[in-house]
Amino acid sequence: MIDYRNRIDRLKAVEVLCYSLCIHLLTEELLAVHAAKAALLDLYKDEQFWLLEDSERDQRVRKQAIRRSLECLAKAQ
Repeated sequence: MIDYRNRIDRLKAVEVLCYSLCIHLLTEELLAVHAAKAALLDLYKDEQFWLLEDSERDQRVRKQAIRRSLECLAKAQ
């Protein structure tokens, strides 16, 4: 298992991508923050995510950000 500090550093590298997608989809900052936070926490726990190459990891970040944004949008309505 990749150590805690390494995971945090790698998530920081994709944090902007994740939040950018969430704010683009939701257009409301508070919802976007919640969606991005949930997506990053999901990715932190996903052991398969850490085994992917960088380009595949970015794709997984995109999918998770979209998934969590849609969930937040559904809850907000």
